[in-house]
Amino acid sequence: MLRYFSEKKYNHLVKDYVTAKTIYNFIEEIGVGAYGVAYLLEDMNTHKKYVLKRLKTKHRHKKKIRQKFDQEISILNEIELPNVPKLVSKGEISGIPFYIMDYIEGKTFEQSIFQDGQIFSLKQSMQITKELLQILIEFHKKGIVHRDLRIPNILLKDNTLHIIDFGLAAYMKPELQLDKINNPKRAENHISDLYYIGHFLLFLLYSTYTPTKKKERSWQEELLLPQEVIEYIERLLIIRPAFSSAADALQSLPLREHIENTNIY
Repeated sequence: MLRYFSEKKYNHLVKDYVTAKTIYNFIEEIGVGAYGVAYLLEDMNTHKKYVLKRLKTKHRHKKKIRQKFDQEISILNEIELPNVPKLVSKGEISGIPFYIMDYIEGKTFEQSIFQDGQIFSLKQSMQITKELLQILIEFHKKGIVHRDLRIPNILLKDNTLHIIDFGLAAYMKPELQLDKINNPKRAENHISDLYYIGHFLLFLLYSTYTPTKKKERSWQEELLLPQEVIEYIERLLIIRPAFSSAADALQSLPLREHIENTNIY
């Protein structure tokens, strides 16, 4: 009978399951992705919030997608870092796998930039990049690459960076060679995460940018950045020779003294 359930109808099954068989109150649906649906829950005793993420019903018979969903659960369970939601439990509802994890109550950088209009100075942007690379190094030490470090998946809570959504995460393949990578976003090694960080950093830097000319120019021309910073971002984006690791990228960050002395804010 499950094959006749639409996503909307299955939402009711999830709500009924949470209400009848868990310690949580069902609050609302909070997100829909290509492969999954997420709901906000609240512990009836502690009032702490959690997220239940389940596979979309249309993917229930797709072996590779189910395996990827199981891998997402395994990766979350293995990371065990304070900057990542903690896995609480897992199970199935009418044949559809799900898991429950901590809810991180913070603002994504997408919300901060495009909803709140927050701007980030060059100095702030480089500091955030430094903190992000430090987290990334811990991921890579565990053999895990996130592969989706975009502004909706990085957030601030109590001035601390948190990373969410491990739906595209993978186990690293250290033997993967740069010249064999066709799409850096999907590379199963450090190249993917550093490539995304390059774009993430550009979003931060563009938060201070006001167009002065109608004709669109390259970011190197539009953003008045020190040459060292331009070259650094070009290495993240593989325009110049790529960094050998996240640790290499962290060590190569433009010197703080140079950033502090620049008048670009």
